[in-house]
Amino acid sequence: MRRRRALIVAIAVAGQLGFALTQAAPVSAFPAGSGIGQTQGFDACQDPTESQMSAFWNGTPYYWLGTYIGGYEMACAQPNLNSVWLWDLYNQGWKFEFLWVGLQAPCTTYQYRFSSNTSTAFSQGQNEAINAVNYLINNLGVGNNAQSTAVTFDLDVAPSACQAATNAFISGWDYQLSLSPAQESGVYGGVCYSSLQSYANISYVPVFVWGGLWDGASTTKDLWNSSGNCGVTSGSWVYSQRLKQWQGPHNETWNGVQLNIDDDCANTWVNPSGTITDSACIS
Repeated sequence: MRRRRALIVAIAVAGQLGFALTQAAPVSAFPAGSGIGQTQGFDACQDPTESQMSAFWNGTPYYWLGTYIGGYEMACAQPNLNSVWLWDLYNQGWKFEFLWVGLQAPCTTYQYRFSSNTSTAFSQGQNEAINAVNYLINNLGVGNNAQSTAVTFDLDVAPSACQAATNAFISGWDYQLSLSPAQESGVYGGVCYSSLQSYANISYVPVFVWGGLWDGASTTKDLWNSSGNCGVTSGSWVYSQRLKQWQGPHNETWNGVQLNIDDDCANTWVNPSGTITDSACIS
């Protein structure tokens, strides 16, 4: 969600090549599906190790991990990411929000961008969804063809100069994920910089949004940046359809282990099932 890799081409190329490699069948199938979770979580540029995650489980407010699984613009290599790691963390008690960091808007400076042509952008959004779901199934061992699994596209910036193409791209992402076996589609971005409100009125609207608004308030009810007079309005994505990244990168220590993380709250789909209610996320 911010941590782009604008400099090191090798990481992105290696990551994409890695997706094409034949991998051993997962030892256990991670359950498909998702449920409404109203709980705190966090994300980190590099998915933490099992021991780090154990330290951030015991006696902490966290129940789920924002998990980067791939895409051309994923910033960090993920040496821990595999089906065994996912299964082991699930058995610790963790839930997950899967993030795919694919092609970015055409009028930005990212190396990998989708087309400014709306028809092409729509198709590219579909392809990103296909790649993300294939990775969940073939690399991470998500069972039942990842049916009803929630997956979020990480869209870092969406300038108004190419909003039409971005709308088409996100429409393609959502449309593809709505096809059988359907997944729950989401989009992440800064509430202003990524023009999240724009996607409430496109042809195929994401099931949920994940807004970055570092205002120190954890509640998902507020995704409006009052100082910038922009963001997600109170009438959009209101039926348990929101996450909020409410605090940006900072070092946090639990049980003697320090990680650099962002703090998040959910009131929407988490994988593979819902969790207990935390009033901090919905009050």
